[in-house]
Amino acid sequence: MKKVKRTYIHCDLLEEAPMWASAKAKDYDLHSEKTADLMRESDSFLEACRRVLIEWPNSSMQNLSSRGSNRMAWLGQAACWLNHQSVEMTTRMGWRHLSEEEKDEANRVAKQVIMEWEQCQRLD
Repeated sequence: MKKVKRTYIHCDLLEEAPMWASAKAKDYDLHSEKTADLMRESDSFLEACRRVLIEWPNSSMQNLSSRGSNRMAWLGQAACWLNHQSVEMTTRMGWRHLSEEEKDEANRVAKQVIMEWEQCQRLD
């Protein structure tokens, strides 16, 4: 099977801009706790990751076609934004609340969704 070709999309067409905003200090704890909770619940996290592919097709194409980047991290951050509006910084804070086993499971889920996305992109 062919690999998915690296795709670049003009920044005006990317859906992910709000994810990179700043968070209010008063929201740090709330969003980091919601992030950790989401990633601990594999079924909910799986659903949130799949939602990214549907609601952010342009950002998904640009970021998931970039095999040299941390695609699992991007997908997790995007899922947390769509689920509970956790910006990138508070998502990283929530990640630190997870045990190594919980991180491994969250990475497994993200990797599964990326593999599903890749299968859908292949036309051969």
